Amino acid sequence: MNKDNDNDNDSFRDMNLFNKIFVVTALTFLVILSISFILGSFFLGIAGFFSLFGVQYESLYSLLIFVLFFFLLGFIFDLFSIAFINLSSQYVLGKYKLFITRMVIDCIFTWLSLHTVDEFMNSIAIPVTTEIGAVLLFFFIEVAFDDKEKNKK
Repeated sequence: MNKDNDNDNDSFRDMNLFNKIFVVTALTFLVILSISFILGSFFLGIAGFFSLFGVQYESLYSLLIFVLFFFLLGFIFDLFSIAFINLSSQYVLGKYKLFITRMVIDCIFTWLSLHTVDEFMNSIAIPVTTEIGAVLLFFFIEVAFDDKEKNKK
């Protein structure tokens, strides 16, 4: 084999200090940028939804805190939701019954997290009908993305 071709594929260990710092900084920047983009899209989506449905909040900071707490609490409740969905899918037969069961369980847990954060924060007021609409919207967005992932496999 030609030794010159191996130089093109240097490993991280063989790099000098400047190149190592540059690579680590660039990768850190890319990770932070991608996480910021995802959270920013989620935040702007909720802010847009709330402005359409007349949800009242004191400031963008309170909305940001709401989104962060909803995201954290929703993640915890989502673990329980997935467990209940997997458990119930063993006992429910039929494609449509399974979909309805999944929708009910997922929407209940999402609504629980949304309503809990809404009740604990005094700086934001969301009507129950808007909470239910948001929960249904989140569910159908999740279903749409799940179907695309299943089609790729």
